[in-house]
Amino acid sequence: MTLKTKYTVNDKVLIRGFTKPVVKVILKKRYKPTKNMLGVSGWHAKIIYKKDVYKLIKSGVPYKKDEKPMVWVFDWQIIKKLPA
Repeated sequence: MTLKTKYTVNDKVLIRGFTKPVVKVILKKRYKPTKNMLGVSGWHAKIIYKKDVYKLIKSGVPYKKDEKPMVWVFDWQIIKKLPA
């Protein structure tokens, strides 16, 4: 799978997860498996806004209200890059 846009560390992007709400995150660390490694390409990311955490809690994700958790984002979950 090839990406339309090249994303870099600290890019703000809009993602759609498995629970369906659209969430804004900052990409922190890229993971791309090599030939001898297992896994899929993606990013470690951090949720930007608390209102997005509340949306996820309402959808059934067990986060605490006062945290901005690190999340895993598959490449195909990224909708678009947000302006800086």
